Order: sequence, then structure tokens, then C-alpha cells
Amino acid sequence: MYGLIDWDDAPVLIVGVSDEAVKREAIRVFAQTVANVGNLAEDDPDFVCRYPLPDPDGPIAVIDGWLDLLRRATAIPWFAVLDDQVVIAQ
Repeated sequence: MYGLIDWDDAPVLIVGVSDEAVKREAIRVFAQTVANVGNLAEDDPDFVCRYPLPDPDGPIAVIDGWLDLLRRATAIPWFAVLDDQVVIAQ
């Protein structure tokens, strides 16, 4: 399985054994970004204050809910699990 986090300047491709593994790794990437930068999304800098990052090892339903909130609240970063049949790296 593959996941893609699309930032303005540097997309991140995540490779995992399952849909769930990819989502959990995306949460880890987002947590590292927050630790290094202080926020997650330029278009909504308070997003993580309103919606704290879930535990990457916690229930997948909580992670799915948080990723859904991220999709609705921000344009960047954008995250999706990709169809493993169609991934082309350039």
C-alpha cells in the first residue's frame, strides 16, 4: 500500500504493508512536522490546537476521523492512500 502527503514543496511517499500501516505512518510524519515547525497547515495554523494529533498506535477509527478533519480543514498538507496498482514515481 502507498500513501501520499502532498506539501507545497516536498511530497512524501509512504510505503506500508496495509492501509492501516500507511495511515499510522502518516500520523507519525505529521507529528514530526508539528514538533519541528510548530504547526501543520499554513492555511489553518491552529488546526492541531483544535484537533490534537491522535496516537499513531491508537484505534484506527480515531486516526481515520482525524485524517477526515484534516482533509476538510486544509488544502496543504493533503493526504491520501493511493491505489497500489497505479503508483508512478518521477
